[in-house]
Amino acid sequence: MKNKIILFVLGFSLTASIYAKDSGFYIGGLIGKSKTKDYGKETFTATNIDSGYSQSIEEIDLIYGGLLGYDHYFDNFLIGLEFDGYKVDSDEKRDIQAGGANPWHYTSEINKVTSLKLRLGYLINEENLFYISIGKAKADITRKMYNTNGTTLLKELNDNVDGNLYGLGLEHFLENNLSIQIDFRYIKYDEVSFIVEDKTEYEDLTEKAFTLSFKYKF
Repeated sequence: MKNKIILFVLGFSLTASIYAKDSGFYIGGLIGKSKTKDYGKETFTATNIDSGYSQSIEEIDLIYGGLLGYDHYFDNFLIGLEFDGYKVDSDEKRDIQAGGANPWHYTSEINKVTSLKLRLGYLINEENLFYISIGKAKADITRKMYNTNGTTLLKELNDNVDGNLYGLGLEHFLENNLSIQIDFRYIKYDEVSFIVEDKTEYEDLTEKAFTLSFKYKF
């Protein structure tokens, strides 16, 4: 029985060493698609009663940028920290408020997004790593509110909005220091409010992004 236990431990150690990857820093580039939804509703500022107006703008945009990070492996387990930033190839999208006879016009444009996340992963085999991620993100977004004719600018906000990030992905190792990474993330940004005339606008932004990254480890 003792010999069987020793053989099992040796076999497990050998398997773990086969899957083990080198820890270290890496850099890379990414490209992908981002789907954002900017939803807003309106209340009367004095009473905080819902005015019945709302607006919703959805965008699907090309994104591209770079990343850097550090991975530390414990046999076939990974704990890593990754920072990335990407430009959103977005045009200004316009929506007319719904819910009343004299709707305002609302526009939204995402400019760039940065994030810092913790990656927790497991080596499925020598070439593939599955991971989940959690972190914080920041979006640079421009929002504008126009009058009922859509011509007079009533309010413009250039916001840096924070959000919580959740994701998962798969990393495929081409060589020991070269890999490609497929990543999906969901970001729920903090609510933003601003006053336009006698109304208060409450805006919520969410993002779903799918990216392909190429990474080089030092």
